[in-house]
Amino acid sequence: MIKTPLIIDTDPGVDDTIAILMCLAHPNLDVKAITTVGGNTSVEKTGKNALKITELAKMTPKVVKGAQNPLISVLTTAEEIHADDGMGGIGLPEPKSHFYEKDAADTIYEEAMAANGKLKILAIAPQTNIATALLKYPILKEKIDTIVFMGGTTIGGNVTLGAEFNAYVDPEALKIVLNSGINCVMVGLNVTHETVVTSEQNEVLKRYNSPQAKVITTLIDYVNNHEWTRHFEGAVMHDPLAASVLMDPNVINTKHYYVDVELKGELTRGATVVDFYNKTGKKPNVHVALSSDNNRFIEILDDMLKVYEDRITT
Repeated sequence: MIKTPLIIDTDPGVDDTIAILMCLAHPNLDVKAITTVGGNTSVEKTGKNALKITELAKMTPKVVKGAQNPLISVLTTAEEIHADDGMGGIGLPEPKSHFYEKDAADTIYEEAMAANGKLKILAIAPQTNIATALLKYPILKEKIDTIVFMGGTTIGGNVTLGAEFNAYVDPEALKIVLNSGINCVMVGLNVTHETVVTSEQNEVLKRYNSPQAKVITTLIDYVNNHEWTRHFEGAVMHDPLAASVLMDPNVINTKHYYVDVELKGELTRGATVVDFYNKTGKKPNVHVALSSDNNRFIEILDDMLKVYEDRITT
């Protein structure tokens, strides 16, 4: 079986943690590196959290502490959602492993060149690391197969009226990625908000007893018990949905559109603008997710928990 080489660019992050654990479990994904960035919390914490997650999964991809700040703006974080440690206060042990010696841009370049055009990137954070790599190594435009990113939206935002968090934190970076010519899949709020795990569904998932499954179901409970979840039917699975696209592309329905991101405006900075009616006449650059299959997502999540369960007995 030929596995897909993958880099996860992330800012763990409650839902990031679930997404990373899903990818580390999947038999067809070869997670080469996890590059971290300031986002949900500082890069000092997101980097350490990534080390904790890989040790929990008993996997050894390269873990890289990447950009602390966006390309030009001040970092906006989200500890009010993810807790002070960024992981819902679940208290994973301090990591014993160490960061990879190269920076994020050099690691992305290294893995892209080694994969010879087959590398995929799961981008579930502000895309500062990826944009920095593209600026430093223009050849990456030809060496990265696909970027699946959780970010943006075709509807209203969750930080401002127009902007989703990852796009809002570093819209300049997102614009570089959107204009790179790399095949991109946008998994935005319009589909992640309809992808949830209810408390009742999570109780079923708790039949699994692996340490990894217990962390995932604990984090889902954390989200379901959070004040802002009252707006939804269950725990919203932003980053895990994006991860599941790598496991089954049919978990979302997409159409190919031209997408850009607004860099100015009190109400619009960070807003992603989708050219639904080809007003610009520009070539489509993003496969935009327009709907998701919640039942299929639950199946994929269940399958990944079963992988960890099976590892206990083998």
